Amino acid sequence: MEKSLFNELTLEQKQKLLTLPAELKHFTQTQWAAIYGIVPMTQELFDSIQLKRLKAGEELESAALDTFLKYPEFALNYSSRLESALITSNTISSDDAEENFKQLYEKMRHSIYEKFQYDIDA
Repeated sequence: MEKSLFNELTLEQKQKLLTLPAELKHFTQTQWAAIYGIVPMTQELFDSIQLKRLKAGEELESAALDTFLKYPEFALNYSSRLESALITSNTISSDDAEENFKQLYEKMRHSIYEKFQYDIDA
């Protein structure tokens, strides 16, 4: 009896296959094509992929990490701008913990929008 095609795949291939539904759900056709080298990756596409991961959560972790590692020049640029956005949003004024969290989140959201023109809450 022949083994199923899925069982013939490597672990990496299986992981890629299992993340495909999340990628198709969250990424645009252009983002997805750039991830898989069908169209050239640009800084704008790279940023949008990483920011989409921030918004969607861990189901896009694999694709975002692979992209991050594959394009170190875009990763460095993105990381320094994200770090700058987060540092500028790091001050809060209220003593109420819940209010502090809301203020910090809104400042972070605003800073990310200023740097990337992307709303992580939309």
